[in-house]
Amino acid sequence: MTIAAQTEVELKLWVSPEDIATLRSHPQFTDSLHDHSREMLDTVYFDSDDLVLRDRGYNLRVRHFGDGNIQTLKSTGRGVGLFERSEWEQAIEGDEPDLSRVKDTALGRILVDDLCGALKPVFETRFERTVFRFKTDGADILMAIDEGRILATGASHPISEIELELKHGSPADLFKIARDILDIIPARLGFKSKPERGYELAGNAAITAEMASDPELTAGLSAGRAFTVVGRTCLRHMAANVPSVIARDVNALHQMRVALRRLRAAISVFSAVVADDRTEAIKTELRWLAQQLGHARDLDTLLFEVIKPLRQRHLAEPGLASISNSFARKRLKGYRQAQQALQGARFRALLLDTVEWVEVGSWSTSEDALARARRDMPIESFASQQLLQLYKKVRRRGARISELDPEPLHRLRIQVKKARYATEFFSGLYLGKKSAKSFEKARSCLTQLQASLGKLNDIATHKALFMEIVDHQSKTSTEQQGRHRAFAAGLIIGDQQARIEGLRDRARKAHSRFARARPFWKLPRRGGLTLPPVAEQGPGATGWLRGRFE
Repeated sequence: MTIAAQTEVELKLWVSPEDIATLRSHPQFTDSLHDHSREMLDTVYFDSDDLVLRDRGYNLRVRHFGDGNIQTLKSTGRGVGLFERSEWEQAIEGDEPDLSRVKDTALGRILVDDLCGALKPVFETRFERTVFRFKTDGADILMAIDEGRILATGASHPISEIELELKHGSPADLFKIARDILDIIPARLGFKSKPERGYELAGNAAITAEMASDPELTAGLSAGRAFTVVGRTCLRHMAANVPSVIARDVNALHQMRVALRRLRAAISVFSAVVADDRTEAIKTELRWLAQQLGHARDLDTLLFEVIKPLRQRHLAEPGLASISNSFARKRLKGYRQAQQALQGARFRALLLDTVEWVEVGSWSTSEDALARARRDMPIESFASQQLLQLYKKVRRRGARISELDPEPLHRLRIQVKKARYATEFFSGLYLGKKSAKSFEKARSCLTQLQASLGKLNDIATHKALFMEIVDHQSKTSTEQQGRHRAFAAGLIIGDQQARIEGLRDRARKAHSRFARARPFWKLPRRGGLTLPPVAEQGPGATGWLRGRFE
């Protein structure tokens, strides 16, 4: 008999144990919570030594309930905030997985004799779960408070989180309750499941910067659905790096800035699809976050990519040490600014608001005919049109790259970033042998062009920082120290200026290679689907989530 899969729609919030106590006693929740229950859950996760299940996108667990055991197979999701995951669940006799019970599920496609005999416990979760029920305005939502630990050989990690699971109603109802919780306690939107954290613990993985990953788009998706997938990928990338940025990890800060740029690029690329009454507010908040992180990142590149190499070449120059110390103090202030922003209520609200907008914003449900046509457009046609327009702009604006002033170079850099990120967003649509080769060439050229233009922009930023420090000498500096610092600043600026022509030349060559690259996408047929312009959008109305969870 085939086992039917159920789809979970849930939000996860990470909280501290003391904040859970505050929430439990808050009148807003004690008055609206129903059907209280409490139980201890002991769950063992199984995989092979080479983690075949994890790498194929599945979790297999056995959970002990009183005298019985429940075996659960879940497909994993890497989206942040709103999770949609297929789940197969069966009662079993013993403590070990019974793979005969899941042969009719998705896991059956990867079961082989070797795997059947290779499964073993990898990690365990033990926690107390308190479940409450919300029933308001047609919504039926479970709120589970989990408190306990994840256990692996010789290691453990605390569990302190809230899960909101939609049983009936709109996903927007989940966000309403989550926002009510954020108004009471400083909860943070969770982006990693217990199994993800368990695998990290079992592998003794240190907290490090998380790199960007390309969204998994496939032919047949609508443009609206594709934006949701892209947005989730960007949001996870951003949220995953928060703990490491707070710990002042240089690479994590860079990756978080990359995630922000990718998300803002996605909003721009899909602007005709996602235009609604919340779009500008979301963009404003993302710009604010970029500003909060920008100062520390500028000083990271200045200290580690500019000053440090020069100090190694000019060991006897006292002004370099003095300037380095000054900028190190400024960098510390920049990181404090970033830390305060990421630990503040505004960022927590920004993250939740953006996830909600990506998942269930009014753009996704408008019944206006033109809005629906943009949203339902096949992603293959949408991607072709967007890439064609973006590549044309880069080719045209970069045609005389050697002659451009700083401001046009800056505008070109923005277009190049947008074209590169769009190329990466749509990469899953072009996996054929010929398309893949042309795709890699175009992405490589754009990456090289972006890097050269980025370094040119850094030089302009660094020059402004140095002029500021020379113009505002410390009151405690002697005249001689001031001369040393001015000389060192001139040395650094001169070194940077000497790099400009080489960077321009590399940018010109990268652009020339890009301009010769063949399109890797299938061009729309003449008279085929065309994206309706945003300006023609009508007022529209908010309706049910049509096709949102197909």
